[in-house]
Amino acid sequence: MTLRNLILSALMVGVISGLCYGLFQQLQINPLISAAEVYEVADPADAGANDGHSHDHGEAWGPEDGMPRMAFTLGSNITIAFALALIMISLMALHNQKSVKPKLNALRGATWGIVAMFSFFVAPAMLGLHPEVPGTKAAALESRQIWWLFCTLASASGIAIVYYSPILFKGIGLLIAAAPHLIGAPLPTEQGFANTDPIAVQALTELTSQFYMMTAIGMLILFIIMGTLCGLSLKKFISSNA
Repeated sequence: MTLRNLILSALMVGVISGLCYGLFQQLQINPLISAAEVYEVADPADAGANDGHSHDHGEAWGPEDGMPRMAFTLGSNITIAFALALIMISLMALHNQKSVKPKLNALRGATWGIVAMFSFFVAPAMLGLHPEVPGTKAAALESRQIWWLFCTLASASGIAIVYYSPILFKGIGLLIAAAPHLIGAPLPTEQGFANTDPIAVQALTELTSQFYMMTAIGMLILFIIMGTLCGLSLKKFISSNA
């Protein structure tokens, strides 16, 4: 019964938080990406060639612009939100069963959401690999993905050690959380944008600043809603059945 309630609660939380983030993304983030794509390449002829890449060069399939793209993006948001909610609510349930710390509710769940945002977004993205608009020069994708995963796990583990462990071990948690940044995120050999036209550089620089802000706000919305609903669901549907 508890397992079923946990999965159903995570699904409910994932749908709600994923929809809220998806709406914000569609209204505030996607227009910035579309605007940056205009300046992604220097030669308009190259841009026209890129528009037909899925037909001429045998690249991976992708949804068409418009409603298909919106639907697939929203579905991806909900799927990722469900996975994150399942992890979060499982850890919350473990906390309530095993820890002597205060039991979790909606308010404390929101705090967990803030911690999750720091681990999944602030530490790896804002402090290491900044969110990038199309046309930004970047290191190899595989290297960035590996570092992001390392940073996320190290941040979450470090914070958990600081919170749960005796005072003598809290320094270890801080060191673990700092390790990815001491190693350093993978950076491109050249900074800046692929399109070096001054007008494009100015436009992409402004769009990048807006993209940073809107992405951070979107992540805050996602994780605050997720943490709050996970804490509420834990109290309403899981703890009483444990």
